Amino acid sequence: MKILIASAFALFSSVAMAAAEEKPSSEAVIAVAESYLAAYSTFEMEKIEPFLTDDMTFNDPTSAGQAPGGGAFQFEGKTQVLKELGTFADSNKSFSVDYDVERRYESAGVVVFVAQLNYEGETHEGQKFAGAAPIVTAVTVTDGKISAHYDFFDYLENAVDFSD
Repeated sequence: MKILIASAFALFSSVAMAAAEEKPSSEAVIAVAESYLAAYSTFEMEKIEPFLTDDMTFNDPTSAGQAPGGGAFQFEGKTQVLKELGTFADSNKSFSVDYDVERRYESAGVVVFVAQLNYEGETHEGQKFAGAAPIVTAVTVTDGKISAHYDFFDYLENAVDFSD
């Protein structure tokens, strides 16, 4: 019995070590998330697209009432994410964001950014706008790509009505 238990433990240990060796380092996961966030900040779909898994999801539960039709920003699949973010970007002549990251950490493939989001843009009518508000963004990295993006943004204190 002791030999059986010892053998099972040895097998479990070797499987756990092999799995640990295959798991990307926290630094590698953070590097992917930071590169994605830099691309996302441009709102240029050709820069964002290579980072996304085909089944990627985008959710902003704090955006209720901000999306066209009064809903929240919630998209399923790479195609819809790119379409909806592209439509949002095209609703202005220009729009970009900059994350002033106050804190960042990774756990189980999820990278959480706590930041001040600085945004600026120009409407098609030439009206410029800019502002800043707190944000928490969490992105899940799966096999070197982004499989989920969650935003938690302070829309109540935000100076721009994103539903226009």
